[in-house]
Amino acid sequence: MSRTREFRRGDAVTVITESGRDEGPTFVLVHGIGMGDRYFSDLADSLARVGRVLALDLPGFGEAPEPRHPQTMSESGEYLAELIAAEGLDDPVVLVGHSMGTQIVAETAAQRPDLVASLVLIAPTVNPRERSAVVQAIRLLEDPSLTRPKVVVLAIRMYLQAGPRWYFKKLHQMLAHRIELVLPDVAAPTLVVRGEHDRLAPRPWAEEVALILPHGRYVEVADRGHETMVTAGDRVAELIAAHVRGDEVGRVVERVSPPVRSSRIEKAWWWAGDYVYAGWRQLAIIGEGWNPPARWRTGDPSRPEVVMLPGIYEHWSFLRPLGDAVNREGYRVRVVHGLGTNRRGIADTARRLGRALARVPVPPAGRVLVAHSKGGLIAKHLLVAEADGATPSSGRGLVGLVAICTPFAGSRMARLLIDPSVRALLPSDETIVMLGRASSVNARIVSVFGRFDPHIPDGSLLDGATNIRVPVAGHFRVLGAPETHRAVLEGIERLTLAAVDASAIEQAAPE
Repeated sequence: MSRTREFRRGDAVTVITESGRDEGPTFVLVHGIGMGDRYFSDLADSLARVGRVLALDLPGFGEAPEPRHPQTMSESGEYLAELIAAEGLDDPVVLVGHSMGTQIVAETAAQRPDLVASLVLIAPTVNPRERSAVVQAIRLLEDPSLTRPKVVVLAIRMYLQAGPRWYFKKLHQMLAHRIELVLPDVAAPTLVVRGEHDRLAPRPWAEEVALILPHGRYVEVADRGHETMVTAGDRVAELIAAHVRGDEVGRVVERVSPPVRSSRIEKAWWWAGDYVYAGWRQLAIIGEGWNPPARWRTGDPSRPEVVMLPGIYEHWSFLRPLGDAVNREGYRVRVVHGLGTNRRGIADTARRLGRALARVPVPPAGRVLVAHSKGGLIAKHLLVAEADGATPSSGRGLVGLVAICTPFAGSRMARLLIDPSVRALLPSDETIVMLGRASSVNARIVSVFGRFDPHIPDGSLLDGATNIRVPVAGHFRVLGAPETHRAVLEGIERLTLAAVDASAIEQAAPE
């Protein structure tokens, strides 16, 4: 049973709809521009099972009357703090904001940290690279939210209720506000939630929000846009409840450290050392044989199996030091045979890889691909093919990819060789261009690379992925460095935890 009341300060009136239990945390839901508490109805119902819910109609929206003048985002944050204080609660609240609401709750959390136990920012605005009413309108039209009838019906009804005059007054305040300047002052643990296909809050911006926050974590809801909590209310509620319990929901976003400037002499020395290492690893097969150690097949069955892919002109023993390190940590390690010198086309090799994996039973915890150089492109091609439906995803159990020194954007150095299999790595190659545009799977990729790579001078940084730079130089000898081994193990763990979170959300979703 919900109860409705009003909070007044001057001519500003907020309608509060309360539901839920007397015990448990108190959730305060703050809507975006043009919306109201009904936009949170499914989320509010789910959260009401674990605590008390206060869903708001801010001044001028929903059932709340329009005041004479719109508040700035900072004033709205102060006003919200007064509302919370007036409730006389025994404990700090959980603030949940959507879109423009994220700006308001961030202001409240920064101004009155004593009132806020934790914070949730769903689809944070405004992306500073697109701080324009015209661009925001275009992004809204591009967002998949408009393909969902429930969202469209709710939006039309609430926009008409607010009216265009008040909407544009508030839009001006929203665009003028710079949430990125407020976030560093937010002390509460904060979860940033983004729909996978949200065009108003693109992944780089949403990740930046999580990065700026002192205690921020980032999570995505698959196959959703800007309206995430409308059509996936139960999923978002589960994430929020876990966040409030103190669980490590999603992941921490880390900025890649800037590359270190090096002299030509240093680079030449690194280059020479890299080829010495590559030559040594090529000769290692004489002593190590054609098959990896038998112990690689043993490990903790509760952990995913690690499948290793070498790069072009490489055999499995190139990855021997890395494979040993991963296996020592309890992972079973498998190597795909039959690639030869890995000179076939990327797409063809990806299909062969897919067929090879489908012939072997999927471990209960799935598989993580760990690949070097061209092997990372092959692995990403397989992930893209599965995501696009071109290749069935069943039968492989792919959790994600840890790529080491992979030329995701190609390599201009490829033009120095006449071998067609190497020249296929040019930035202009059709497959390289396609893989660069296919960003939907990047969240399932961890890219590991060194401080200097003579084969990939433009680097292996991949937008939307987790990027880890290790303090080691080279394209080949990176594979033998303990720093790389630690980064790869961290990447495997990140992907595994993300897959567990996604699985929990899927199981919690209503049928």
